[in-house]
Amino acid sequence: MGTVIEITLVSEDGEAAQKASLQAFQEIRGIEQLMSPWIETSDVSRLNRSAGKEWAKVSPETFEVIQRSQKISGLSEGAFDITIAPLIQIWRKARERGAPPSSKEVKKILNLVNFRNLLTRSDGKVFLKKKGMAIDLGGIAKGYAVDRAFGILASLGYKNLIINAGGDLRTKGFKNNQPWSIGIQHPRSAEKVMATVSVSDSAIATSGDYEKFFLHQDKRYHHILNPKKGFPADGCQSVTILSKDSMMADGLATAVFVLGTEKGYTLCQRLEGVECLIVDREGRTVMTPGLKERISFNP
Repeated sequence: MGTVIEITLVSEDGEAAQKASLQAFQEIRGIEQLMSPWIETSDVSRLNRSAGKEWAKVSPETFEVIQRSQKISGLSEGAFDITIAPLIQIWRKARERGAPPSSKEVKKILNLVNFRNLLTRSDGKVFLKKKGMAIDLGGIAKGYAVDRAFGILASLGYKNLIINAGGDLRTKGFKNNQPWSIGIQHPRSAEKVMATVSVSDSAIATSGDYEKFFLHQDKRYHHILNPKKGFPADGCQSVTILSKDSMMADGLATAVFVLGTEKGYTLCQRLEGVECLIVDREGRTVMTPGLKERISFNP
């Protein structure tokens, strides 16, 4: 999935924990086989090839992720949109050459990006209405993989654990009888931990403009794109979401980043069991009330 995934289990039986972790990793690998756009036989690749032509049957797992993505798209008024793949492709090339695409190039691609043109049927089939459309599950599949691995470990009886997939985390129970302590990176200082959050039985995900970016004429162009404008969203430096599961945390972190501080905060306040920490473009922090007792900022 293009990242390092770590599983930590608190257990008296090291051998059994090793086997359980292996099982969880196999589950993650299976999800990558279904949802990676880089694997020709994946559901995502097959669906993208059939865009504008025919309905494609996908696995129940991929179908679940697509449906959940559509729900987050609806909640965020399209700030999160998995049909953003054609835009991601032109911005990937832009990052390689170190210069942004032209407005004309972006405009041409924009009519292929609209979550409402992605249709699902109850028989597990999916259709992309326009030729040239494509989906990318990069903003949510990692969260789903963490949830599935978590489900396996919980079903095997592990009560204290943490899974970390490149900053998408899900925790259960405690470490040394204390909640798990999660550091949030400073968006403008890679070596610095900006704040620490105490979490137990919760998922946490961060989206930031510092992960993949290039500078061109003193302007930062990063990988979190606004699906409606076609250019990187510029309202925030980073967004951290806490929620019940990783899929929601993963998708919402992107959605809130794109929406910006005011609209993003309002969305989080509306959703049950969701907390957020937003660092705006000036570096100021805004957080939901439920996070205040659980977070400590570093000087």
